[in-house]
Amino acid sequence: MVTAALTDKAIAQIRRAALVRPRPPYPGQEWRPRTEAEQHLLREGYRLDRVRQVLLEEIGRLRQAASLTPRAEVIAAAARKAERLRDCPLTQGQLGVIAAAAAGESAEETAQRLCLSYDTIRSQRQRAVSRLDARNIAHAVALCTAAGWITAAQITGGVAP
Repeated sequence: MVTAALTDKAIAQIRRAALVRPRPPYPGQEWRPRTEAEQHLLREGYRLDRVRQVLLEEIGRLRQAASLTPRAEVIAAAARKAERLRDCPLTQGQLGVIAAAAAGESAEETAQRLCLSYDTIRSQRQRAVSRLDARNIAHAVALCTAAGWITAAQITGGVAP
């Protein structure tokens, strides 16, 4: 799949390209649709104009996300959040599956290694992410390692906490 970046010029053209109604029959009058086809086209035009506005908002949001802080600041923010958590809210089992995820194990591999069902591992991961208020499992790993709940020896040695 080939992707092309939108240039600033193209985005400016999209911003300016709003819905334009036809000219009225006489100056000072407002154009009104006369047929069902004209009414349909006007509704579709309004719908497409709303889609254009939503896409412009999404482009702005993505550009802002792309220009966010460097990685070191993200790690520092994770460390600050981990400091707020102080006491570990996770059970030993949840810490174990987080440590396994930190070591690079998938949920299936962790389930086989611990002789547990895949659903058990998956639910422990989900509960851990939820309890930590993390966005995903990688964020949960970052929070746990920043707080010191998971050490490098546990990750590389495969030792449960």
